[in-house]
Amino acid sequence: RNRGGGGAGGGDFSSWYDDVDDDASPDDIFWEEMERQKLLSQIGGDGSSSSSSSSSGGSGGGVIPPGVGSIGTTEQQTFVSSSQPPNRAADGLTLEEERSADATLAQFKPFIVSDNWLDEHYEAPGDEEKEDGADEEDEIWDVYGDGNDGGGDDDGAGNRILLDAQKLMAIPELEKYRVPYEGLDEDMMQDAEEEYRERLSWITIKSRRLENARNSPKAKDYFAREPNEREGFDRMWVSAIDSPCLNNLVGVFRDYGVQFADNFDDWEDQSSEDSQWSIEDVASYKARKVYEVTGLPCIASRTSFEVEPARSRPELEAPGRVSNMNPKVATGYKFNNVGEHVDYLVAALKPQSDPTRVTRFTTCLCYYDGEMEIRDYGECDCDIYFSSSLRSFIPMSSAINEMMKTLQLTHGLEYQHWLKTKKREAMQGHGGVILKLRDRVLKDAVVLPNRIIDVSAFMDSKIDVNLMDECAEELANRFINMKPTKILTVATTGLVIAIPMAKYLQIPCVYARKERSVVMADTFSAAYSSKTVGKNRELLVSTKHIDEDDRVLIIDDFLSSGSSQDALLRIVSDAGATAVGVGVLMEKIYDSGRQSLSGYAIPVESLVGVKSVSEGIIRLQEEEGIDDM
Repeated sequence: RNRGGGGAGGGDFSSWYDDVDDDASPDDIFWEEMERQKLLSQIGGDGSSSSSSSSSGGSGGGVIPPGVGSIGTTEQQTFVSSSQPPNRAADGLTLEEERSADATLAQFKPFIVSDNWLDEHYEAPGDEEKEDGADEEDEIWDVYGDGNDGGGDDDGAGNRILLDAQKLMAIPELEKYRVPYEGLDEDMMQDAEEEYRERLSWITIKSRRLENARNSPKAKDYFAREPNEREGFDRMWVSAIDSPCLNNLVGVFRDYGVQFADNFDDWEDQSSEDSQWSIEDVASYKARKVYEVTGLPCIASRTSFEVEPARSRPELEAPGRVSNMNPKVATGYKFNNVGEHVDYLVAALKPQSDPTRVTRFTTCLCYYDGEMEIRDYGECDCDIYFSSSLRSFIPMSSAINEMMKTLQLTHGLEYQHWLKTKKREAMQGHGGVILKLRDRVLKDAVVLPNRIIDVSAFMDSKIDVNLMDECAEELANRFINMKPTKILTVATTGLVIAIPMAKYLQIPCVYARKERSVVMADTFSAAYSSKTVGKNRELLVSTKHIDEDDRVLIIDDFLSSGSSQDALLRIVSDAGATAVGVGVLMEKIYDSGRQSLSGYAIPVESLVGVKSVSEGIIRLQEEEGIDDM
């Protein structure tokens, strides 16, 4: 079983990987590989050494392999003497790949934990022999609120609360559901809160955008603005979560009327100790800091990543032999944040680990509003073979859903409250002005032979001023959030609704003439046609009446083909002003008016929709709320 003549005196050590002899046993192969590793450690070769490296080995010196010169001698010897587990011999790494993985793992030494077994049914080797009380280390709840980490030194380090990596991060499952202030009176709760604030004061992570908001004179007004009721929001909050997950958070909470003013996602650690705090502490710190600056309730997040230690596989270890897995590969790891380092670590561990080695992503969401703090969690266990930083979306989504359920109970949030409110308002409206207008249309309107609807009995030649005033108030409420600065309408029929609307909105009313007046010098003009006034007509507006900075609301009595409204919108465009919407009393649904205006991308509101006028009978569209009355 001569493996190619390699030895300490020279030769190609890669030839040891030639085809295995037919009579070679697995034990023969394993021990020959161990011999090869021993020879390599003596000459400092990499398995493909040239004549120069062979001559270096002949001197008998301990040459450090390239690329690991920064690693201490002891660690270097551990590296070169380690080999891949027997179960990975068929697809093992080259020495260069092992060396690269070893250097990567060395960077994560501060995050090593040795006993974070993630499978609750797995019993680590030797656990069954541990006697009760053998582990004297305090649990996290035993030292919670003590104000120190158990040390007795007087150099100030004792006041740094729980900065030991394992103590900070080994949060038992019970901690998630423990109520820290349960059974405490008000004074004790206040003391506990002060102690917790002192604990968080040692965290130093910062958000550049949050500091900018703190120093900006305009930020206070920005965060104090009212939620957009037109979009169905009745609460304004703020968030501090990873930006890729923001759409998930916004999408879940918008159905409950919560609008997020901003998201602060640029948090950066300022010291090595920041990477050792528990995700609960970091999430709480972020939520409190954002609330301090914005004055708004905040939802903040932090996600941790764990890799359990390599599990013992007795069936792969011959009697009397010691497992030769690299200690950096065999140990567990835990981080209190997720980023590129997760992918680097997984890439280094995956080729040398059992594919079913468990990794865990845990997300803590913290809600804080100045009076109470609420935490919820999401968790995802994943085999290392499939693990990557992208898996962090799973526990984040779970935590968001759990937080929604908790806050729904806490604040009495109602699902799609805005839609139900709108329906109630619509029903109330149908009992008031809209129902009155519908009744007058069905009672007094007349269909003429050319399908023109004659409403002269109450809103043209003869005007019901009380009804028009109520209709104007209803339309004004629909457009008030658009912040119009002027109303533009057509003389004379549009004035019946435009003038009272201008009163409610407290803005000027401008009307377009159909013929030029002697007082009109420079004008904006637009051609249009209508069934009531004929073809090739023109609308004229004085250039003095519309400015570039105006926000113009178009108001008319009818929306039929959309020709007159389109002409008014073209005049607004010629003036360089901004059109914010179109409002009408009645809309002929069977005509193409709304479609013809769709290209302007502005809201179109009508109080009554006429579905058809066939056979001289006016049929109205059933509005929301009518069916339930």
